[in-house]
Amino acid sequence: MHLSPKLTFCLIAVVYLLASLVHGPVSPEAVKRVPHLRIGPFVVAPPMVLSGDSPHFLVAVNSLVEDWDLDLRNNYDQAQVGGWDMGARFRGQSVDRHVDEDSKGRQYGTHSVFFSLLFVPFAAPFAGTQWVAMVCIWVTLAAGLAGIWIYGKWLNQRKIEGSASMVSILLLAFATPLLCYSRDIWTEPFVLTIWVAMLTSSSLSLLALLAFAGTLLKYPFVVVPLTMGIIALYRGDRPRALTLIGSSLSALLLAIVTIQWMFQYVDHFSLFHSGRHRSFDLPFDGMVGLLFAPETGLFLFFPFLAWCLFKLPRGKSAYLPALAFFLVHAAYQDWPGGTGFSARYLVPLIPFMTVAVAELRNKSTLFMIAAVYGLFWGLLGGFFPALVYDRSPWGVVLHIWEGVSSLAR
Repeated sequence: MHLSPKLTFCLIAVVYLLASLVHGPVSPEAVKRVPHLRIGPFVVAPPMVLSGDSPHFLVAVNSLVEDWDLDLRNNYDQAQVGGWDMGARFRGQSVDRHVDEDSKGRQYGTHSVFFSLLFVPFAAPFAGTQWVAMVCIWVTLAAGLAGIWIYGKWLNQRKIEGSASMVSILLLAFATPLLCYSRDIWTEPFVLTIWVAMLTSSSLSLLALLAFAGTLLKYPFVVVPLTMGIIALYRGDRPRALTLIGSSLSALLLAIVTIQWMFQYVDHFSLFHSGRHRSFDLPFDGMVGLLFAPETGLFLFFPFLAWCLFKLPRGKSAYLPALAFFLVHAAYQDWPGGTGFSARYLVPLIPFMTVAVAELRNKSTLFMIAAVYGLFWGLLGGFFPALVYDRSPWGVVLHIWEGVSSLAR
């Protein structure tokens, strides 16, 4: 049965929405005072942040909408005594705070303040309530869906239509980590959407806005518009080149000035005060690890994406920004990216991989098996991220087997 693009997108949106409402395993303490329906170790409940950087993004949003400041100390304190500032799962818990503390005792977050500001217009009406988390997650979910929609337009521009286009869209939506990271508060769905929108935009003003916003939301993204600008300059397209380079460098300058102002009273210098993501080295470990590490590699969970390697060499300059983005993240000393599922840092690159796969004319039986295997992990990670976070594929299987065995006993 052939599905229209609009119907395909609606089905994807429904699945994404349903995934945001399913949680598990969840302890009874985590859902106290949260409307929910328990089904064994799982619950159906409003969206909740899970782990990793997500609760720290949420505490920054709560600080902005409750106190209208960037000092997170009182918000972490409130969460520790049972407040909603870090979400339902983290009430009453002491956590490793993602902050730098200045000489006045203020604790400023080490994540992009501009990312937190993005949620303020949506979250402000719900300040002080448990619903701030739900709103922020659904805004992230909308960003992921917008990226999928724009990706469909990019496929049309590349003359990929019909069943090939629909399959490629479904693979991006369900056979990658995108669903997992769209159902929580992460930067990756936003960066993916901004990047794909830049690829489809013919408006210089929109291009400038996208490059500016992408750099502010995730500072390493600056290498993408810079590389695109250098390519445009090489091709003689000076207006596009100046737009991309000027807007991205302006955003980077704004970020540096803002961060230096925020942290003017700390006892050490750091350009971005970005916590542990401050050291770089040769990217060889990261290059291998981001693709093949047992817990944080992309290809071990989604091997069908490796077929893009047959196409990428023929893409030439179109893939240079993607290569630059990959190398920057591979050069992080903390390239695994902390708690998460598969290679979180590579999520914005996945549309390049799926479009390259879509352009392959002959797809073998082995590819089909790899795609179904990826579909399994994409849906499992999307509906039950707690099962897959920080685990290898065989580690997930072992964890589930142990859980089932304990229930049987």
